[in-house]
Amino acid sequence: MRILSLSHRLTGQLVDNHHIFNAPTVADYKAIVVDVGGVANTIQNAVDASESYSTFADLPVINATPADGVTGIAASLKRRSLEFTAALEGGAVIIIFAHPPMAISGVSGFQGLDRYFFLPAPTGLSWDEHLLQGGAGTTFSISEPEHPTVDLLETYRRTLLYRCFFDERTTGFAGNARVIARSEGGLPIAAEFSVLNGRIIFLPPPRDAGSSIVSDESKVMVETFRALLGNIEEYPPVWAAKVDIPGLSELTQEQELRRATFDQAATDLTNIDSALSDLARIREVLWRTGDLGLGAAVIRCAELIGFKATESARETPLLNDGNRDLHYVIAGAEEAVGMGPHYRLRARLDQIIDSELRVPRGLIVANGQRLTRPEERQRDLSESLVIAAESVGYAVVNARSLFDAAIAVLNGLSDEKQALLRDRLFEVDGVVDFTDLLLEPQHSTNKDVSITNTAT
Repeated sequence: MRILSLSHRLTGQLVDNHHIFNAPTVADYKAIVVDVGGVANTIQNAVDASESYSTFADLPVINATPADGVTGIAASLKRRSLEFTAALEGGAVIIIFAHPPMAISGVSGFQGLDRYFFLPAPTGLSWDEHLLQGGAGTTFSISEPEHPTVDLLETYRRTLLYRCFFDERTTGFAGNARVIARSEGGLPIAAEFSVLNGRIIFLPPPRDAGSSIVSDESKVMVETFRALLGNIEEYPPVWAAKVDIPGLSELTQEQELRRATFDQAATDLTNIDSALSDLARIREVLWRTGDLGLGAAVIRCAELIGFKATESARETPLLNDGNRDLHYVIAGAEEAVGMGPHYRLRARLDQIIDSELRVPRGLIVANGQRLTRPEERQRDLSESLVIAAESVGYAVVNARSLFDAAIAVLNGLSDEKQALLRDRLFEVDGVVDFTDLLLEPQHSTNKDVSITNTAT
């Protein structure tokens, strides 16, 4: 058994990763994975000529009528549609990472093309906007615990982001679909359909489907297909469930009770994991760097002292306290933070002055000597950055001060003191020191987490 995966990267010796144009003949596979969103993006890139593609036989793909030495996008896609039908006639199992139906425009010679152009449907159903409704969410519950795809879903439960759900009211859905998982609100987001002699299984995708390889998902995907292809014959008829077996009903009720308890425990654990991650992120402000890593930690600390993270009309990051905006830049360094963030902030502020004829307030959050223990840091800001902040007129706060302020809030710092913390960021030009505002004794066992700020 080999697995053909289109626009969803997997690892393993049994996996063949391809895009819609360069894959071998689809009908040669019994196990197929397709991310329809990724396939649609590939087609659109080919239409726009933003990327060049070739077939498995190294023929260039162009958005025109096929000719000697080249093939057309439309011709390639129509051939794929026939190949998927042949694969299902041969008993293939196709796992679809579902996205809402959407038209794909601009393909010469292929009118009415959409994301599900290649996929046959059960009689009476169509993979269209009536059946597949757009939506988004991150949580789900299992409806069919014995289905082979359950273990696969569990590998990316924490990173799941479903993009659509099935409308159960659609004629033909109830008679053709086997619902595997539902959203928190009970909407079907994973389901299996028998089509021709094969099966099509729609699953909600991971948040970053196709952009990174998840080894656990890849391993479980192989085992999932082994189970699916090993049980491809048929399911018991409806009457079989009505054949009585002594003790079966009682055990079924017990199973449902235990599963409900398990689901609640899983929900509680997810909430605890989220809260734990939220708190642990505060500590990351002391050692992280980069807009993503350090940025998330800075935002969490700023939120604790009363700011809301948002964006400007130019999509640059802002901290807002209700009436005032801080245009901020972050920077981390293993030594002293130099002039790099100054130039970034200055360019941003100058653009606002030129276009809006007003002077915005700026802030640099600097995590200098980030790999040194916080209490041992002696020079985390360069003298040139300090002088620049004082002369230009913006605030600089080091990571230790921001961390101490966040911890003080967790320990019960008054609303009045929090307001003074925010005021200081708007009023002080140069390095901002919070020490005097954090001297108030706090009533908590968490005091030892706080790191006393030292002068820069």
